Amino acid sequence: MVYSLNKCLEILRCPVCHGNLELLEDRLKCSKCRRTYSIKEDCILDLLPEEFIYGNDLKWMKFYDKTAHNYFRLFHRVIPIFTLGAEGRARIKWIKRLRLKEGDVVLDIATGTGRNLPYLYKMVGDRGTICGIDISYSMLIYAIKIARMKKNIILIRANASHLPFKDNTFDAIFHVGGINTFEEKEMAVKEMFRVAKLGAKIVIVDEGLDPKLRNTWRGRRLLRSNKLYASTPPVEEVRKYTDEVNIEWGVIPNKLISIWPYYLLEARKIC
Repeated sequence: MVYSLNKCLEILRCPVCHGNLELLEDRLKCSKCRRTYSIKEDCILDLLPEEFIYGNDLKWMKFYDKTAHNYFRLFHRVIPIFTLGAEGRARIKWIKRLRLKEGDVVLDIATGTGRNLPYLYKMVGDRGTICGIDISYSMLIYAIKIARMKKNIILIRANASHLPFKDNTFDAIFHVGGINTFEEKEMAVKEMFRVAKLGAKIVIVDEGLDPKLRNTWRGRRLLRSNKLYASTPPVEEVRKYTDEVNIEWGVIPNKLISIWPYYLLEARKIC
């Protein structure tokens, strides 16, 4: 983890005052406001000040902190088998939209237990850098099991609406699951574009049922099963920063019924 940490320091900034961060023995210190941030024993950087945890973000942080173990088992054990690998193939398809190359620097927002990390690593290789952020420390503890096997993956506890990175840093931004419940959705989108390089692809995937299916018997059944299936992509928020926006709808199948209807928003930073 030392290699990835030193490399990531070049792109980190204080999430509060935006000053540069310097590495001390067991923590990071802002050269501007002098605020310090801890480095956990498991090498997770904690760049989440208390003032950035409130509202829906606080609610869902507590939820995932309590359910991290079950979430890990579900997404890393049960769902891959239950969907006959369809869930993993869907993630590969989504990641291909990023057009990553070997050596690229990519940000995985709401990385959770690290489900996307192996697929991203295959795209950027050893010469690339993967930064995974999540608001839940308990979720990141499981992601560290994957990060330990690679020297170019760094995990950070942070709020997606207050990213601890410098402007124009990443070759691509990837986000699966979460933005529907963010406290500051518009700010999160603004931050994605801020930290993305010119020309970078931004791919956002979250729960959402195709409007064409919502009045069907199957659609109504799905909507009753999960309120978040009524969510819509943050198109208006994204169009404040780019004209290149594409929306697609899909459903991940499993052995019994189709589950997890989703939307995919693909955009590109053009200015």
